[in-house]
Amino acid sequence: MADKSNSAYRRCEKSVNELVMRLGNLQYEEINIIISNADKSKKMPQTNPFLVQDFIKNSINRHQLIDNMRYTRQGKIQFTTKDPICAVQLLSLSKFMETDVTTDVIWENISARFLVTDIPTTTPLEELAKEIQDKNDCLVVELRRFVKLNSNKAISPVLITILGTTVPETVKLWFIRQRIQPFVDRPRQCNKCFVYTHGTRTYDKNNICFCCGGDHIGPCQQPAKCVNCSGSHNAKSRLCPIYIQEQKILELKCHNHITIGEARRVFQQKNAKYAESVKTLPAVSNIEESLNAKFENLLKSINDRFERQMQLFADMLQKSMNCILQIFFKIFEQSVDPSLSPARKKKLLSKFNQITSTLSTWDAGGPSEVEQMSLN
Repeated sequence: MADKSNSAYRRCEKSVNELVMRLGNLQYEEINIIISNADKSKKMPQTNPFLVQDFIKNSINRHQLIDNMRYTRQGKIQFTTKDPICAVQLLSLSKFMETDVTTDVIWENISARFLVTDIPTTTPLEELAKEIQDKNDCLVVELRRFVKLNSNKAISPVLITILGTTVPETVKLWFIRQRIQPFVDRPRQCNKCFVYTHGTRTYDKNNICFCCGGDHIGPCQQPAKCVNCSGSHNAKSRLCPIYIQEQKILELKCHNHITIGEARRVFQQKNAKYAESVKTLPAVSNIEESLNAKFENLLKSINDRFERQMQLFADMLQKSMNCILQIFFKIFEQSVDPSLSPARKKKLLSKFNQITSTLSTWDAGGPSEVEQMSLN
């Protein structure tokens, strides 16, 4: 990695191999090495996997630490490892079997970016990088100053890329502890067809109108129609659902330190799972019917339980009354005057039995009948 410096951009002097070797003491998930055909117009040939394995075993001493190998859609080969030495050995390849190759590392997996505001525009980026590295124990890979041409502003924000995926909460600059802001890219849009899936340089067809999506010359007279979502707005609107989706994908990419392609796949998988779960839910009308049926069943069960409890209470009360009446009858029988004639005693006991039987029936007119009865 050659040293490139000016007032708005600076890249680290160290080579890619040196930077990867320094990963040993830093935090990261994995190191992904990309091997491309030296002839940019050609893809890497897909050969027998056993031959590829033999070549890697003979070329890479720490080949056992390679976690994965795959062919990408762009016709390149991607190796994944967690070992910096193994990654450096892969980066050192100039030939892959019989093909001349170039190598590079996916920086998103091993670096972090953050924004530092209010940096004087007169401060050289080389001095800023040295200050950050000396005071904060980190290695600055790249700096980019956000300043417009012919701007007279005295201060500007600077985007800083450091080695390792740990982003500090603050950085110390010139005895000032300054809070940092995580940096998330804005969605990048093709300036010819206004879609988000490719850049302007790779699009070789005619330009279209960003307002209506048509192919015409001059001011647009058609109603606004988005080429991405077919909504009633132009393709540059930030209210477009596709723009909002791309913003979420870029946030996923930033927070998880993955490439834009991988972030897009993860986002689509999450949406597919959500859509599948929504499909399994019943319709609204079915939900209402189900709730009504469950409510009716609940009321019925409560009513049945209440009736059972009332029946148990009535049985217990009946038994208690019977027991009390029997005791009262014995007391009454013992308290009858022994001088009474047998006929008189029999008549008195029959009237008492009639009263107790009336009390035990719980009829509506029972209490009044009892009051009207007399033992005489």
